[in-house]
Amino acid sequence: MKKAVLCLLTGFAMVSVQPAAYAQGFSLFPGKGNQNGGNQAVQVQGTDSSMRVMQLEEQVRDLTGKIEDLNFQMLQMEEKLRKMQEDMEFRLQDIESGASTSGSTQSGNASSASTQSANTQSGSVDSNQSSSDRTASSGSAGNTASSPSSTLPTAAEGSGDDAQFYKTAYDLILSGDYPQAEQAFGEFVLSYPESPLIPDASFWLGESMLAQQKYNDAARTFLNAYKAYGESDKAPEMLLKLGQSLAGLDNRDAACATFSEVPVRYPEASQAVLSKAKSEMSDLGC
Repeated sequence: MKKAVLCLLTGFAMVSVQPAAYAQGFSLFPGKGNQNGGNQAVQVQGTDSSMRVMQLEEQVRDLTGKIEDLNFQMLQMEEKLRKMQEDMEFRLQDIESGASTSGSTQSGNASSASTQSANTQSGSVDSNQSSSDRTASSGSAGNTASSPSSTLPTAAEGSGDDAQFYKTAYDLILSGDYPQAEQAFGEFVLSYPESPLIPDASFWLGESMLAQQKYNDAARTFLNAYKAYGESDKAPEMLLKLGQSLAGLDNRDAACATFSEVPVRYPEASQAVLSKAKSEMSDLGC
């Protein structure tokens, strides 16, 4: 009897356990139950990584293309600047040769005329009198009301003080005595070629000539100063004044070309200089 009861209980237990085991089969084999889900997660991650790599490759290609475009544009700009510089140098050389030729002719004619006039008015000049004495005498006679030539500084009197010499010459500019200023700055340039003030002195030498409408002399002076001191603070004004001198010589094309170079070569120049160059171009109809 006991054996029969035990058999029944054992059979009942087996029947009860089997449905539960089948219902929760995934818990009996955990490794196999999560395998498909893990594979799907790996596949999703792999797809995301591939997409990111493709996006990065596309961005790299875009950046490479942009860099190549920028390099090409830079080469074009460098070539344009090189041609512009060559053209400007050619124009300046042409202007210099033309100004030198016409300036020599004008200087010779003026010298001849002044000699004849002097001989007519006061007879022959003493041959022992030096040219500097004659210049000082004529300067004193023509500018007695403003600044006599005796007030002009000399290198010896300045005792090597280029700053004081420069100040004295500049005061002549401020007073409007341009003939004396021309003489003073001309002597400064010869006496102090290594002075840090030489770019400014060269500029004011040309300015004193321009104020007297000595356009040939002014053009030559500004051109030489610009070529020698093109990196100085006065360089933009030198180029501007060179254009004005050329305009005074009725050389419209050269003047327009010179004015147009001011903002190109010196975009950081003062607004006054840039505006003046623009207005000069407008006046000439460039």
